[in-house]
Amino acid sequence: MASLQSLHRDDAARLLGVSRDADATTVRRAFRAWAALVHPDHGGDPRAFRALCAARDTLLAPIAETHPGPQPRQAWSAVLIRPRPMDAAGLVLGGLIAVAAVAAAGWVDVVWGVIPAAVLAALWCVAVSRCVLRGGDHGHVIVTRTWAWLAVASAQFGLAVALGIAVIEVLPLLALPFVTVIAAVNPGAGLRRTSTSG
Repeated sequence: MASLQSLHRDDAARLLGVSRDADATTVRRAFRAWAALVHPDHGGDPRAFRALCAARDTLLAPIAETHPGPQPRQAWSAVLIRPRPMDAAGLVLGGLIAVAAVAAAGWVDVVWGVIPAAVLAALWCVAVSRCVLRGGDHGHVIVTRTWAWLAVASAQFGLAVALGIAVIEVLPLLALPFVTVIAAVNPGAGLRRTSTSG
């Protein structure tokens, strides 16, 4: 057999008992099965274990090159930007309109009155994330939208209390549009998973 440094793909596959094109899951599963038998901590042969490790590394090397692991999240300082003056003025005006919209609940049925306020709050948090982020990932967008929504929803709730509008029973309605805009950040997440069992 070839030395550990020059282990060929065919030799590595033969040693692990898998095909030379086996996927990463199959290679790891075969490695674990054989390693349980020859691991030095369990009385196995250290040389055989090194050969198994070399075979695993040989078969996984191309997979690792074509499928790099997750990249670290960028720092907030790298993705936060100062909004342009017109954008900032629009955000302030939009936030005030979203907060004032809760007053409609005092003029019409509370349930129907908070729906415009809830929708405006959700749209406002989307506008905030688009104005203050450049190049952020899903996590940055979700956190930014969450903080923006918490600010406007708290102001809406405070105004409702100050105006004597009982909005406690409809608080979940204020959150529904927000949940929708958060879900829209990565709509396919968790819906399709490849099977790792076999």
